Amino acid sequence: FKKWALLNGVFHNSIILGIPQDNPSITPKEECRYDVCVVVNKDFNVPQPAQVGKLPGGKYAVFLLDHTKEAVSELWGIIFSEIEKNSLTIREEPIIERYTSQMIDNDLCEILVPIQ
Repeated sequence: FKKWALLNGVFHNSIILGIPQDNPSITPKEECRYDVCVVVNKDFNVPQPAQVGKLPGGKYAVFLLDHTKEAVSELWGIIFSEIEKNSLTIREEPIIERYTSQMIDNDLCEILVPIQ
């Protein structure tokens, strides 16, 4: 992905999204799907093999964390209790990882949980 994004001039100063399409607790690891996306302008000519998609709008609870295996694992251990503690309700949409090139340079990421 990074090579494609750099070649097409959309890596720097971009928003990058990681969207798991399957629940790894019920889907075998080898069958889990994961989309990597970059936010582009509507008039951007998307070269093959990339595809254009659209995300549903709505509210998200945003968690900023270090982009390390330990920090991500720790967040998954508390994320649902944090949502509940704040009296939020999760929508039936994928949880999204969000990055900017600046965040990547600083080993940070955001986890976006869709809420009602």
